[in-house]
Formats: sequence, C-alpha cells, structure tokens
Amino acid sequence: MCMRILHVVEATIAGVRTHVQVIAAGLDQRRFQSVVACPLRRENACGDDQFVNYLTSVGTPIVPVAMRRSISPRADIAALRQLVDVLRSQHFDLIHLHSSKAGFLGRLAARIAGSSAAVVYSPHGLSFLGKQSPAKRQLYLALERFAGRLCDRIVAVSAGERQIIAQAGLISPDRIVQIENGIAPIALPGEFDRSAMRAALGQPGTAPLIGTVARLSPQKNPKLFLEAAAQLLRDQPMARFVWCGGGELYAAASAYARELGIEQACHFLGHRNDAHQVLAALDYFWLTSDYEGLPLAPLEAMALRVPIVATDVVGTRDLLASGAGLLVPRGDAQALAMVTLRLALAPERSAALAAAGHAYYRANGTAERMLGALEQLYCELVGERSQPIAVAPEVLL
Repeated sequence: MCMRILHVVEATIAGVRTHVQVIAAGLDQRRFQSVVACPLRRENACGDDQFVNYLTSVGTPIVPVAMRRSISPRADIAALRQLVDVLRSQHFDLIHLHSSKAGFLGRLAARIAGSSAAVVYSPHGLSFLGKQSPAKRQLYLALERFAGRLCDRIVAVSAGERQIIAQAGLISPDRIVQIENGIAPIALPGEFDRSAMRAALGQPGTAPLIGTVARLSPQKNPKLFLEAAAQLLRDQPMARFVWCGGGELYAAASAYARELGIEQACHFLGHRNDAHQVLAALDYFWLTSDYEGLPLAPLEAMALRVPIVATDVVGTRDLLASGAGLLVPRGDAQALAMVTLRLALAPERSAALAAAGHAYYRANGTAERMLGALEQLYCELVGERSQPIAVAPEVLL
C-alpha cells in the first residue's frame, strides 16, 4: 500500500520548485504517492511558471491553494481554511511543508484539522537570517518557534542550518534531521555550442564570463554582485557578467548597473528555461547571497564543472568548505572581485576548483542520495505514528 504524502508549497519557483519536482518525480512510485497543494501561479513569478505543468506531466495530483508570499491576514486565513479542508477531506500519512509561508500555514492547518499524519518542515533557508528590521526579525523568529511545536521533524539541508535551528530554539535538537539537497543529473543538448552561447550572452572573446542563476531578490544581494563586477572591470575591462533569473529587484538592479556605468558589461536575462546552458557557458559562478539553506545553483555549477566564488554564509559555507569553491566575506565586493581576478590569472587553480566541485557533487549532491534519506525519514515517521500508544496500567484502572 502506498504512503500518501501531501507536499505544501507556496514558493513554486526557483530552488524550492526544483527541489519539490525532484521529490515528486523521484520517490519510488510503488511505495509513495505525492500530492502537491500549491498556488496555480505564484505572485511575482517573473516567468518561472513551470511547476504545475511539470507536476501534471509526471502524474502528480495538484490541489490549488491560493497562498501568497507576503504576509496578508485575509489571504493567509483563506489559505489556512483551504488547507484545513484538504486535510479533513483526504487521508494523508505524512505532510511535508516547504519554505516559511507554507511551513507556518501547513503546520497550523494540520493541528486545526486534527490530522493524524506525521508533519515534516523544510525551511529552505531561514528568513530571520536576512537583512531586516529587528522587529521583523523577532516576528519571524517567534512564528518559527511557535510553529516548531506543531511538527514532528524539521529538515536542515546543511550542518550550518541545523546549528542555527537548534540555537534559535525552533525545535528540540533531537527532532532536527540533516538531509543535504541533491539535484537530478544535468544533460546538455547534444547540439550545445559553448562558444555560441558565450557570444549570445555578450562574451565573444576569451575574457572571463561571470554570472549567476538566482532570483533578483534581497536575499541574493544583486547590489553586491554589481559592485564586485564594477571593481573587476577595472582590471579586466573585457569581462562580461550575466544574471539569469527574474525577480522583484530586476528594475532596481538594472538601474544600479547604469549608475555604476557598467550596463554594457552586464546582462540581466530574466527567467530562462535554458538556464543550464547559460550556466555551462560561464567561466566563474558567483553567489552573493546574504543567507541560504543549501543552494541548488552552485550544485548545478559543480555538476557542470564551473568554478565557484561565493559569500561566506550559512549553507553555502557548508557546500564549499571542503575546497569545492572559494568563499569571501558576506557583503565584501572587493574580496569577491580580487579572488576572481586571481583565479582568472591562474587557470590551473580554476581547473582544480572545477574538479573538486564536480567530485563533491558526485559524492554528496545527487538526487539519488537525497531521495534515499527522505524515504527513510518518511518511513520512520509513519512507522512511529502507526505504533499503538503505550498506556500505563494505572490509567486503565
């Protein structure tokens, strides 16, 4: 008999989208049946509308729930009611909640509905680690602590995230499970022409092509990316930069590139369905995030043997600490530019980083490894819930 799993997802784009798609398609279909509750289209999707179509194509049932990313009492209460109705009308053995909004509403809905399902929460990056006012940080932290009492496990995707979850008191340490993210194999089209792609991205020559695949959002800090680009261009005037991904900061980032006088060297691509081909054309991958869980785009860069330079933050630090990439201090544009310049002048060092990154991906970053760990967790939790409750003899008297 199949275990029925309800995945609740508000963030149907970018890394969370990829993660849930891998789970839904990759779990052993003979043992696990996935159902996904999510918006049919996320607000500010910026062209990233693949999620529902993909799940439908692989036979995963969709339950529409109109969740919003931003805090909206009216919309959040309506979404909560929808989730409660779903949990009362259908049987699930386990509920897996992804990212902060779905994580909070889903845990609350499970409690209100009186669901007997095991409840698992994957934060995919802790929002209270971002740059925000102290009051907002404390609000997010308080909400996470409250909801932590309503689930069986929190899945940390890195050792750093696990430590933060424990230190912040979101849940007792024995109920934190560390399962690092993994990605499906990447197969480039047989006709892929790296030189042609580089030229299409604005780099027809041999000078560095540097870029990222990420949302243009505050978390990813495009301002730092552009400031580092401006500094590197002083020493490498023929270098070119690409940002693949849409987001709410698209207009602001484009304006800042003009303000820095580097708009001719920087290309904002928006969402691209051929993001892997863009990534494969890069000489260096930058990740300028202020915080992460365990980002997927660097794993994809590792799989494609692209050297990585990234900010030293939770999640990314765990990914690169073994030598699979280079870390620079958070917010330090000069360090990001200088480290990349040194790599550009030392091709053997770049090749060594690419090889180390690929080895890390093969050993630690595959979907197969991640899915095996998730299947084990699901079975353990559902097995615990199915055990009869031991009652002390005196209670029976």
